[in-house]
Amino acid sequence: MDERILAMMETMRSVEAGKLLHAVRGMVELSPEISGRDVLARLEVLVKEVEERANKAIVASEPARDECRKCGRPSETDSGDRERWVHSSDRSRGCRAATFTEEDGWNDEIPRSWVATPQRR
Repeated sequence: MDERILAMMETMRSVEAGKLLHAVRGMVELSPEISGRDVLARLEVLVKEVEERANKAIVASEPARDECRKCGRPSETDSGDRERWVHSSDRSRGCRAATFTEEDGWNDEIPRSWVATPQRR
């Protein structure tokens, strides 16, 4: 894995550990007599809430998928622009580009102006 990605992952782990420490410190400050079992139970609830938010974010980040109405190939929304559709296989917008193969080259029957858009329902 890329060294930069590993460094970012370690930074994220460090931030998360700091958040847990802050949460435990807050629990102890509010209730100095709190038991370790109570701290653990509250941390479990906190972790569950964070996991649920993360799962919702992952689901929300999934692209919409459909077939291109021009060429019938799989297409999906661009992660940077949810209104923009691209062909799933090569991330291209133009249908002519989506049909390129090394054996056959470009499909010149497809106008260059055609772009990936979902099927109309």
